[in-house]
Amino acid sequence: MDAHSIYAGALGTGVLGLIVGWCWCRRNSNRQLAEQLRQVETASRDSRDLLATAADLAHLGPWRYHYDKKLFEFDDVFYAVYATTVAREGAFMTPADYTRNFVHPDDADVVAAEIKAILQSTEQHATRAFEHRIIRRDGEVRTVSVRVDVVRDEAGNIQKWYGVNQDVTESKMMAETLRNSREMLSLAAELTHLGPWKYHPEKDCFEFTDEFYAIFGTDVAREGAVKTLEEYVREFVHPDDAWMFKTAEIEKNYVHRIIRRDGEVRFVAVQGNLVKDSAGKIINWYGAAQDITEQKAVEAALRRQTEEIRRLAYTDALTGLSNRAHLNEWLETVMEQARRGQAAGTVLYIDLDDLKTVNDTLGHSYGDAIIAEAGNRIREEAGDGAWVGRIGGDEFVVVLPGCLDRRRGVRIADGIIHALSRDIEAFGDVFHLSASIGVATYPADGATTDDILKNVDNAMYFAKQSGKNCWKFYGADMQAAAYEKMVLTNNLHRAVANKEFSLHYQPQVHIATGAIVGFEALLRWSTPENGDIPPARFIPVAEQSGLIRVIGARVLREACRFARRLADSGRESLGVAVNVSPHQLCADGFLDNVREAVREAGILPHRLEIEITESALIASLQEAISRLETLRAMGVRLALDDFGTGYSSLTYLQRLPVQTLKIDKSFIDRILDTGANKTIIRTIVDMAHQLDMTVVAEGVETAEQLEYLAGSRCDLAQGYLFSRPAPEEEAVGLLPPP
Repeated sequence: MDAHSIYAGALGTGVLGLIVGWCWCRRNSNRQLAEQLRQVETASRDSRDLLATAADLAHLGPWRYHYDKKLFEFDDVFYAVYATTVAREGAFMTPADYTRNFVHPDDADVVAAEIKAILQSTEQHATRAFEHRIIRRDGEVRTVSVRVDVVRDEAGNIQKWYGVNQDVTESKMMAETLRNSREMLSLAAELTHLGPWKYHPEKDCFEFTDEFYAIFGTDVAREGAVKTLEEYVREFVHPDDAWMFKTAEIEKNYVHRIIRRDGEVRFVAVQGNLVKDSAGKIINWYGAAQDITEQKAVEAALRRQTEEIRRLAYTDALTGLSNRAHLNEWLETVMEQARRGQAAGTVLYIDLDDLKTVNDTLGHSYGDAIIAEAGNRIREEAGDGAWVGRIGGDEFVVVLPGCLDRRRGVRIADGIIHALSRDIEAFGDVFHLSASIGVATYPADGATTDDILKNVDNAMYFAKQSGKNCWKFYGADMQAAAYEKMVLTNNLHRAVANKEFSLHYQPQVHIATGAIVGFEALLRWSTPENGDIPPARFIPVAEQSGLIRVIGARVLREACRFARRLADSGRESLGVAVNVSPHQLCADGFLDNVREAVREAGILPHRLEIEITESALIASLQEAISRLETLRAMGVRLALDDFGTGYSSLTYLQRLPVQTLKIDKSFIDRILDTGANKTIIRTIVDMAHQLDMTVVAEGVETAEQLEYLAGSRCDLAQGYLFSRPAPEEEAVGLLPPP
């Protein structure tokens, strides 16, 4: 084999090896390339996920604009900013649709102007940024920051138009908050006038700055930066506060007065941070001084204001005495002492009698003047050590701490009654007062504030019922009476709900003819447990509880219904009289109750007569007269009941718009006793006739009484002589056939 053959063989073998090797490498390379591609795809997917997460966290919404189609292209990442999705909105949207769907109406012009500016720009690569508000699909208003990039070719044609919207609502709010905080911090630093200082232990002296010296009206150039404690005290501290700088006190934070270089006295608060080693030696000590003069002045003003507010809150403006709020707080204190066995005392509850008459007849200015003078006299009689307060319109309380001597309590109560009976002048007029006073001791008559006030109030109520102008000590019988009253009140509520009330009717007879001309409706209450309850017993309780308004409204409706029945039976001329409590007459809604009762029954208003007592009119004269005038204008008849029992009947009779006058039964009972009684009856009848009034005699029980009344020209009479009050059917049976 020649060399050429060997060389050729070797060459062939080498080439074949290269080919085989190349193929092997190519195979391995493909595997590696596939692995690299897989890794790239994974990295790309991770990057996309990471980018989406970042966009979501940053509230970023990328988009691009297809200039040829005049459409924006949005994806779910973009729509997430707007609380919606591609599936709901679609991937493409015109600028006009975007504005209409998402842009806040007040910012639509901003968006339009920015788009116009982009289109008019000639820059090859233009970038714009702006903000506007959006309304998300959930209705929330947010703010987005928009960044726009536009790329044009050399001819100026738009090649790329893309951008990103970012929700910046929270960042704008944070920026605004931060800006406000900086402004407040800057202002606080300016207003607080802080002056830093530092102690140098190696030199045993303090280093002060210009800010520190500014508080003292000077500077470092004048004073020097370093002073010892003794120098500071001697040169600046007010002499009366120098004691605070003793060694035992100096390490504390404290407030002291200084004397500035201009002589002004100011307050300074010094605070420091002291650091010592284990041996107690000062290592570092620094702090700041602050001028707090204005703050001290404000604190002093606030203290004075607080004291004044407390005084006003606890003082009655009219009398200058303490008020109910102070009574409750103060009495609770002394009652707590009494419960602990430390002290006991006496309480007086004072109610001025009939002061309402003065207010109603002369005005509240007179009443206020009388109350103020009454307060002065009560305070004077109570003496030193007593608590005296006005707790209501005409109600006062006196508390005598430590007094268990009933005789002293009586002496003070008698003294108050006597003091109030002396002449009281108001606006040139002279008045005489009386008072009803309840007296109780604590803790014997009440272990709590509520109990003692309740019981002494009950005692006062009994004094008033005993004729007024007297005092009553609280007793167990009063508690029983108060309990009975409470039970009666509860039963009245039940009676209203169960309709246990009924009306009986007593006829009114024309004296000259003997004919029945009308009826008076009288309320009756029959209970399942106790039978009939007298009106004199339950009417006052109904008035005090307010139930009289409900009961009275029902009485009006029922009486008008009875009048309707009489009219339907051919007795149109007969009317029905109804007694009205003064609490009803002056209550809201009473006039409406009358109108409604007349309307529902379908009767003429003059078939209803409202009876009001003389004492009730005098108790609230002006308001009562106004109500009566309204009733008369409606056509309702008006009667003055129990005439002659009041002390000022003749004074006010001419002012009252009444058509009927009813002589009280007490006069009729004594009509035949003396000539004086007969004269009184005749005078009342003549006077009423001169005022064009009809006269009714109440409580006529004998023929002799009727005969005299006839001779006195009295018009009508009612009483047992004719009939007792009877149920409706029996009352109708008293009438002759129509």
